[in-house]
Amino acid sequence: IRDLFQRVGGLAGAVIDPVVPCSEPYGYRNRIMVRTQWNKPQQRLELGFLGFDNKFVVDITECALAEPILNEQLTQVRAKPPPRGGLKVMLRVAPEGWVVPNDSFFQNNFFLLPKLVETVRARLREAGSRRLIDAYCGVGFFALELADLVESFIGVEYDRLAINAAKANMTRRGIKNGQFVSGPAEDYLGGLLARHPGEPTTLVIDPPRTGVPPDALQRIRRAHPQQVIYVSCHPATLARDLQILCAEGGYELVKVTPHDMFPQTQHVECVADLRWKGPEIPSV
Repeated sequence: IRDLFQRVGGLAGAVIDPVVPCSEPYGYRNRIMVRTQWNKPQQRLELGFLGFDNKFVVDITECALAEPILNEQLTQVRAKPPPRGGLKVMLRVAPEGWVVPNDSFFQNNFFLLPKLVETVRARLREAGSRRLIDAYCGVGFFALELADLVESFIGVEYDRLAINAAKANMTRRGIKNGQFVSGPAEDYLGGLLARHPGEPTTLVIDPPRTGVPPDALQRIRRAHPQQVIYVSCHPATLARDLQILCAEGGYELVKVTPHDMFPQTQHVECVADLRWKGPEIPSV
């Protein structure tokens, strides 16, 4: 992580906490995607993951990283396989107490999730923000886990089904100091950040692996909320985006806390804490 931050982001000297370990090195994934492919030479249907060539399916009977119940589901799918090749089959364990549509995002490791939330809550508490904006909010996970620390919050998400689930999750918890809106987070950021000018605001961003578009990062810089908490499973993408946010004396990277959410893989979930240190930037 330190090497990536220096090479990709030019962030030499970044403070990086020790990695928060996962108690379960195997059997931790609560969601897997398997594919089907017709093996013409052997006249059989393959069921498994795409191989390194990204073309052919490698047949599997179980996944060592998946929760045991998912391997049971995989056995059931094998017993009654899909009718043809070229299909995707999503197997997942529903998180207890959360409404999550089948195709909507949720963190993939229940075992380390409490520690991840604990880290984000600690960073928000240190900043003392009154307002919270949760971009790429999904089913409202971070917004609702942080709601008691702020006066008000707004969550924005492109996936309309996820937003409906977020509203249901908010109702379930009896939380009334926030709202969720459906739409591209990148398009909404400027307007949302301008709602409470001058008030201490924290922006939480947990984008897809591809990161945040450069124009959206510039909108964040122009609005410069006092704190940005950037959660990412892709350190290289994170380093690239932090380089833009921290350019020209803008944001200061206070620290990065890695969480081993994906044991046995090259991925790691990082929580980056940034505070605005730059000058006032015109919003036009």
